Amino acid sequence: MARTQRRELEVELAEQYAQLPRRPRNRQRLVTLIVFAAIAVLVGLYGLLVLLPSPAQTPIAGVAVGKAAPNFTLPILGGANSTGPITLQALRGHPVVVNFWSESCIPCRAEVPYLQRIYAQYASHGEFTLLGINQADPREDIATFGRQFKVTYPLLFDKDSAVNTAYGITAVPTTYFINGNGIVRAVSITQLTPTLMKQGLAAVGINIPA
Repeated sequence: MARTQRRELEVELAEQYAQLPRRPRNRQRLVTLIVFAAIAVLVGLYGLLVLLPSPAQTPIAGVAVGKAAPNFTLPILGGANSTGPITLQALRGHPVVVNFWSESCIPCRAEVPYLQRIYAQYASHGEFTLLGINQADPREDIATFGRQFKVTYPLLFDKDSAVNTAYGITAVPTTYFINGNGIVRAVSITQLTPTLMKQGLAAVGINIPA
């Protein structure tokens, strides 16, 4: 009797097991493939993040505030009437604003009218000297640019980029404010605004309205 009951129980359990839902083998295989694919994607993304260069950093001035401004002698190709070269050291005794620019630089072009206005109001009267330095454009384009924007401050040409290198120029416009002793007192690595110009000139002892 016990044997018969046990046999019946085994049959019943077997039937119940047979009725349990089965996951198709194809579905199991698909799930496995999806899992492995997801792992591969995650590994690939991790490797990509590791190998990619870090985000671009904000340009840093090559000559720190408080350091002596590197001397240079460059020819005038536009702006001023003079055709002789300008030497920075010869301008000692007066503050100098050195603006690095390029004709193809939109912020550079946008700030030129403001620079010209400030130059006409203050620099042309001897309060400070404003110099524009270009190294990226053809020589003839610099003179044309000066005429187009009616620039009267000297536009200098850094033919071999030696001055740009000495000042660590990595982006334009970049503007250095140098005091009468030839020391860098402020640097702007963006388009000059009235506020930035006022702050830069104040750093070299020139006060102008905002």
